[in-house]
Amino acid sequence: MMTAPLTKEQREALPGDQFAVPGKRKLPMPDERHTRLAWSQLSRTQGLTAEEKVDARRRIIRRAHELGMDTTDWEKISAMRIDAMALVVPDVQDHPNRMPFSGVLTRVGLPSDNAPHGSKGKRVLLTAEAAEAALDSLALMAVDYTPNFDGHDVRAKIGVITGATVEGSDLRIEGFIYAADFPEEAAEIKANKNALGFSFEAQQILVEDLDADPLVITACVFTGAAILLKDKAAYTTTSLAASAENAPAAIEDFPMTKEELEAVLAAALKPVTERLDKVEASHNELGSKIEAGKELHAKVAPHADTLRACAASMQAAGIGVHATRGHVAILNRMADNMEAEAMGGSLPHIYRDHDYNGGMYAGADAKPAGAATPAESPEVAALKAQIGDLTTKLDGIQAAARDTSPEPQRKTLSPQITALMAKASLAAPGDGEKMPVAKLDEALRASSMTVQQRIQLKTEMDRAGLLA
Repeated sequence: MMTAPLTKEQREALPGDQFAVPGKRKLPMPDERHTRLAWSQLSRTQGLTAEEKVDARRRIIRRAHELGMDTTDWEKISAMRIDAMALVVPDVQDHPNRMPFSGVLTRVGLPSDNAPHGSKGKRVLLTAEAAEAALDSLALMAVDYTPNFDGHDVRAKIGVITGATVEGSDLRIEGFIYAADFPEEAAEIKANKNALGFSFEAQQILVEDLDADPLVITACVFTGAAILLKDKAAYTTTSLAASAENAPAAIEDFPMTKEELEAVLAAALKPVTERLDKVEASHNELGSKIEAGKELHAKVAPHADTLRACAASMQAAGIGVHATRGHVAILNRMADNMEAEAMGGSLPHIYRDHDYNGGMYAGADAKPAGAATPAESPEVAALKAQIGDLTTKLDGIQAAARDTSPEPQRKTLSPQITALMAKASLAAPGDGEKMPVAKLDEALRASSMTVQQRIQLKTEMDRAGLLA
């Protein structure tokens, strides 16, 4: 008959010599069942040094003998274990930037299930001697990932390896994910840890025979590891376990009430929720600016289009076509400036153009007091008359353009935005149609897109005039 799990009170009442690690009161051993459980959980218990693990194995076997248990198989397995590398990492209670992980990095002495990247389509086999000799090279090497957990990216380092052991045919590692620096990735790793595994990264690799399959690795230097989906790894049976810093070795040994569990989860998710709140506030502020810009742009756009129509008419007539100071160039710059100010949230009132102002009005107020007005030359009088005539024609062109100017054409969406819409399972509205903002928000919430991608898509659709 199985012994019932320990309650919190029973665990606290146990004497220190009934724990495999008495100093940290980890792995209780009050009876046969818990002693056997302590043995099976030892290699996965976080926060233990190599010396503590060795001492814990001796304590568990001694306790098993006291209870009359047969440990022959245990001691054979124990003799095969090699604690070749383990760094002492201080225990920091509730450290916000440390999410412990552990798992099987690779198999030793067994051919891989798949061909790893760089092996030219051949499977690999890491010998026990090569694994043992290379363990020290794993010290403080980084753990990396790709956004879809489907490969290696040595530039995306999200954690560090702090310990490694060879246990039978398993090369196990443990370490920390930088949970505060990468809150979204850490949450995704915890949520999908049963589907994730590891793949090692190595250089200076020596093999027995380049033509063999599998390639037998006789020496290497480990340079890191990647967290990726198990079916993408060379060994599909690698595993990953990720937990909170103060998580117990076995849930049944430390039962929590619903309220306690909710409190733990709330504390773990606090950095994520705070970051999401900031992003949401920024998103709302950006949305308000976009709405304000839309209203001002709608008010200014017809006048900007009129200026462009005037410029086009003058250009067709060969009037004011100087490349920088001509009327055509200035009118187009005025139109662009008006729309830019409106989209930025300001109603345009003043047009500042250095070429325009400097060329026609520089020094207008610089005439000394009492200076005589020079006589107007016939050339100046003729120029003024020409300007007056052009002004009259321009007024007529503007009046006609107000009634005939075409509607602004919808901007073409970039391939990147089209791809984002496809990711959100959205189709671009047809000509003359617009998508309600509420419908877009609903589709974005149901998608797997990041917050930045959602904001980018919404902003670009608004600029293209596709939102109602």
